[in-house]
Amino acid sequence: MSTKLTKAKMKRLEERFLAMKEMFREVAEKHNLKEEVVLNVFMRAVQNVVARQKGGDDVHVEVVVNEEMFDFEARLLKRVVAHDDDIEDDALEICLEVAKEHDADAKVGELVVVERAFLSDFSTKLSSNVAHNFRHQLIELEKEQLFNLFKDKIGELVKGTVEKNERITYINLLGITSVFFDERGRHAIPGEVFKAGQELNFYIVDVVSGTKGANIIISRSHPNFVKRLMEREIHEIYDGTILIHDIVREEGERVKVAVESLDPNVDPIGACIGPNASRIQKITAELGPDGRKEKIDIIPWVKNEALFIIESFRPAVPLGLKIDPTHKKAQVVFSEEEKGKAFGHKGANIRLASKLTGYELAILDINEANEQGLEFLTKADIEYEERLAEQERTRERILRELARAEEIAQRAAEQKSLLEEEVNALNIDDLEYEDAFKDEEKVVETPKVVTPEIKEEKKEPVVQKVKTTISLADLEAELAKEKEEKEQVQQKREDRRPRTKQEIKQPEVEEPTLPTGPKMDIYTEEELAELDAEVEEVYEDDDLDFEDFDEYYDN
Repeated sequence: MSTKLTKAKMKRLEERFLAMKEMFREVAEKHNLKEEVVLNVFMRAVQNVVARQKGGDDVHVEVVVNEEMFDFEARLLKRVVAHDDDIEDDALEICLEVAKEHDADAKVGELVVVERAFLSDFSTKLSSNVAHNFRHQLIELEKEQLFNLFKDKIGELVKGTVEKNERITYINLLGITSVFFDERGRHAIPGEVFKAGQELNFYIVDVVSGTKGANIIISRSHPNFVKRLMEREIHEIYDGTILIHDIVREEGERVKVAVESLDPNVDPIGACIGPNASRIQKITAELGPDGRKEKIDIIPWVKNEALFIIESFRPAVPLGLKIDPTHKKAQVVFSEEEKGKAFGHKGANIRLASKLTGYELAILDINEANEQGLEFLTKADIEYEERLAEQERTRERILRELARAEEIAQRAAEQKSLLEEEVNALNIDDLEYEDAFKDEEKVVETPKVVTPEIKEEKKEPVVQKVKTTISLADLEAELAKEKEEKEQVQQKREDRRPRTKQEIKQPEVEEPTLPTGPKMDIYTEEELAELDAEVEEVYEDDDLDFEDFDEYYDN
């Protein structure tokens, strides 16, 4: 083909090819993409169009840059099968015999090029389809990239620099992309005029796809724009100490923000305003042009709807109101001096109060209320009723807790009773168990030394008609000595006896020592005297021969 082209035509192709490359560079710069990415998108567009023309998206099409011809070349490929009968889809497959006509080295299972076409030879309709597909893919690619860049910033504030000509205003966001901004649209603050090079804060609403590509929707009129400004300037809101319940706004006029402090030691109104109103002034400086800044009303959020309606009219101070919670309506009474302030500029104050509370509000001055015979509650009345209601709620809560405590105590008593019955049943079983093993326990019990008890028993004196030459005291000493010798013999036998393992493990029991002191007399003095008298009497009356008993005392 190159041999058939004249030098003039080749020069035109070269100029066209260089112009296309320059176009790719400009597109890449405009959409914040790399040139290689734009080139690949264009080649993919050519591939899609040719594939659909030849049979569908499954058709194998390859697009390459032919540097020799200064053009883009589209190649149609088919997979080689052994025989003509093996072909299942003519658009995708070709038999080996035909494939060799296109490529002598063709083999079964491989792809061969069966057709070639240059972009410069495309028809006008085909070229138009390529351009349309290219633009569509660029839009999708840009949307994807912008979404990846800004997806984490949706709902946040970003810095933007104004890029402005005579008719159109663009905002360059973070030096990444330029976004069209309509200064008279619904996302602008009325009366605000931008200057080229000016840096401003913008709230990112969303990232959407448009006919000219992906677009980031930015706003300065969105209520959350104020919320993000407050979070940036008031650290108690940022850290969660102060909670923003709701924000209502009429851009260019007034903003009402309902706040609640989760810390009883932090005043939500004072924290939002700041020392010498420094915090609130930084926020209002962002809201509208000089001389027409939006006014911000900080409203303390309260659960009582009547009190919240009264607070929502700030800076106006109502005298009272009559509320109909069922139909969400309320008539609010003001003094004549406060009535105009209650409506606000162009009625903005009452509209915002109605949006904030969700009530349909009507304003009456005190004279109109008296003429209509309107019975309304003052703020003090509402607060008094609220205190009574709170006391009643507290009382009911305490009663519920007491009832719950009594129920728990009753259950505990029942459980205790059941437990005692079980314990009693277990005790009976334990006694039976102890009786069954009583003898066995005695066998393994460690022997103890028991001190014999000396019991005093009054016995009738027995008269021994014997002749004795030993006194009573000597007799007792001899008996005691004999007993001691027997105990020593018994102890020696016990020491020589082998010990069992159980007895070895038993702790040694110290042998108690017998108490020392005066010995207990067996007979009293009177009994001894009577006994001696009886013995003497026996000796006197009986004619005994004591020599007959000498044999008992020879030893």
